[in-house]
Amino acid sequence: MLKENIYQIRIMGHISDSWSTWFEGMTIHQEENGETILTGPIPDQTALHGVLMKIRDLGLILLEVKCIGTSNLF
Repeated sequence: MLKENIYQIRIMGHISDSWSTWFEGMTIHQEENGETILTGPIPDQTALHGVLMKIRDLGLILLEVKCIGTSNLF
C-alpha cells in the first residue's frame, strides 16, 4: 500500500477556492485573520516543491509548511 503525506500550507492573504485545481486539488480555507490554509495530500517532495514554486510565482507570502499526517493511496 502506497502512502502520501498530507500537508498544511499557510500563506498570507486570501485566495479563492477556484485556485484549488492549480494547487494540486488541495482544499483552500480562508481564515478570519486574513490568511489562507491549503490542505491536502502531496505524493512526494517534487510535488511539494511544485506547489511551493507556484506560491512563490504568485508573489504570495509563505508563512508555514507542515506535514500533518499520511493517507493511503490504495
